Amino acid sequence: MTQTIRNLILPAAMFLFLGAPPISRAQTDPATLPARESHDGLLIAVDPYLDEARYKDRFGKKNPFNTGIIAIEIFFRNDNDKPIRVGIDAIRLILKPGDHDRQRLRPLSSEEVADQVLNPGTANPTVPRSPIPGRGKKSSRGKDWQQLESSLRAVVLSGDLVPPHGTLHGFLYFDIDNHYEWISSGEVYFPDLKLFPEMKPLFYFEVSLASVRKR
Repeated sequence: MTQTIRNLILPAAMFLFLGAPPISRAQTDPATLPARESHDGLLIAVDPYLDEARYKDRFGKKNPFNTGIIAIEIFFRNDNDKPIRVGIDAIRLILKPGDHDRQRLRPLSSEEVADQVLNPGTANPTVPRSPIPGRGKKSSRGKDWQQLESSLRAVVLSGDLVPPHGTLHGFLYFDIDNHYEWISSGEVYFPDLKLFPEMKPLFYFEVSLASVRKR
């Protein structure tokens, strides 16, 4: 082996051994999702999971679907020269379910989701209830709970800065009491967006879910 070839191969081998990133799922282009809105150099797109097959593929056998919790993957693409700060705690899922009262739902924590998945909190599934975060008793937080909570937390939308000319994405979870049919009449509301570091507020986003379909 010549010295030139060795100089090319060895650094590549060290990168693969020490620093190569893990193989991950193909990145979704947020501009291709039907539920999206853009202005002020920011694109926000949302992808609600509406059928059990997607949940099993993404989260495994134990997942939020049958507990009535929807997982929504949220994408931010920043075309500005400065970062944008996202107020994640202010994000709301707004549902307008026909004759029912309008619902403004806050995101659930991964701990709350794991509690409800492992202990649904109601013995009679035919008894209606309102989508209220934190319903039900907490489950026993043993090994199964820890594994589930860890898998939910690993993909949650946790960062709050969208880099300049970059993207940020992750899941948020909302308790919709199994009313997946309400999603098409709803929207995801983003009231707290600021250009960093001067913290200049951006106009709020309301991403309509009217175009969302099962897939």
